[in-house]
Amino acid sequence: MNVRVVLLACAVTALVLTCVQFAGERPTAQSAVTTVTTTHRTTTASVRATATTAVTTTSSRKVYASSSDLPDGGPIPTGGHGTFHVVPGSSPVVGTGVVRTYAVEVEDGVVHDEPGFADFVQATLSDPRGWTARGDVAFQRVTGPAAIRIRLTSQNTARAVCGYEIPVDVSCRNGGLVHLSAARWVRGAVAFDGDLTSYRRYMVNHEVGHALGEGHRPCAAHGGFAPVMMQQTFSTSNDEVAAIIAGVPQGVAIPTDGKVCRPNGWPFP
Repeated sequence: MNVRVVLLACAVTALVLTCVQFAGERPTAQSAVTTVTTTHRTTTASVRATATTAVTTTSSRKVYASSSDLPDGGPIPTGGHGTFHVVPGSSPVVGTGVVRTYAVEVEDGVVHDEPGFADFVQATLSDPRGWTARGDVAFQRVTGPAAIRIRLTSQNTARAVCGYEIPVDVSCRNGGLVHLSAARWVRGAVAFDGDLTSYRRYMVNHEVGHALGEGHRPCAAHGGFAPVMMQQTFSTSNDEVAAIIAGVPQGVAIPTDGKVCRPNGWPFP
């Protein structure tokens, strides 16, 4: 009997010690979980703070001295050979009225996505918001002889052909030749606020408009769309355009009336 009592006492003692040991481990385990959770939340908060800072940093924009400044951007084709080659391609007649054939060309020495450039020109002239909406003109792209030859022209050649009396990179039309400044094709214009696609539409439609006999126009309705024949490369503000072209005739008198238009690349938006 004494032996049994001793054995029973030992068993009870062992059970008590084990319970005490388990009870001592639980706070340690809970503390570890709490530490991991706290670390996870801190890391997540840190990532969110970093993301917010990055967005704030990239949202800043450069303020230019004049709307006619060439915006910052990628490298531009400054020089070419002064000769041009046709980008192959053709289209059906688009529109009604007198058919104006056109060819798309790139200056030799200008490195650019030539099919992409030609496709853009064709899509612009075929768009129902373009000059065909006037009802008396149609376009057809050809590879051979054409009434209008639309050219992607290096910066230096464009300055030589279009003039640089006003020290601003511009495009121009000379007879049946339309020279689109590659500097502007790559960089755009300040007035378009980084919308390069819309500015390119403007370049094509404005210069082809000259080939169709259209002249320059001022902003007509404050806050409205700028006429495609407004010199939006300079500005969409009548006052600013008037100041920039002062002393260099542009075929139209621009009133200083405080009117400012919204940038627009279409003859019939």
